[in-house]
Amino acid sequence: MSFAVPAKLPGLTDREAIADAIYRAALAFDHADKDLLRSALTEDVVAEMPGFSTKGIPELKAAVFDRVSKLDTTHFLSNVRVSIESATTAKVTCSALAQHVRPGKGFEPGPNKITTGGFYLGDAVKVGDLWKLKSWKAKILWVDGDRAVMAGSS
Repeated sequence: MSFAVPAKLPGLTDREAIADAIYRAALAFDHADKDLLRSALTEDVVAEMPGFSTKGIPELKAAVFDRVSKLDTTHFLSNVRVSIESATTAKVTCSALAQHVRPGKGFEPGPNKITTGGFYLGDAVKVGDLWKLKSWKAKILWVDGDRAVMAGSS
């Protein structure tokens, strides 16, 4: 099931719009939505994920998005904190729980799932009238399940 997730929501305060940048980034993976991903990140975004880093949306897309977005995923973000540094810069942090399941295997027992827990940290900038992440760091603290799910193995 897929449905359109709008890039811009009306009526948000700056604090809410800054938090929405990290929500959009996570939802982009869950909905395999490249346009939503682009709405959440600057073109030159620096991303740090466990074991590697990327610079720019094309690298992030090739290294992470193209693989993870093919899975059935749900990312849950909580404890979101926003520090507004200036009219166009901010920092955002949150706790993150991410569930990754081989496509169509969510109701089957066995080695089809992997769940991670940790934190996301980001630097946000205002681009036009939309807040975007200029940096995104995933600090994963724990992993439960079959790591081969993330590698794309069956």
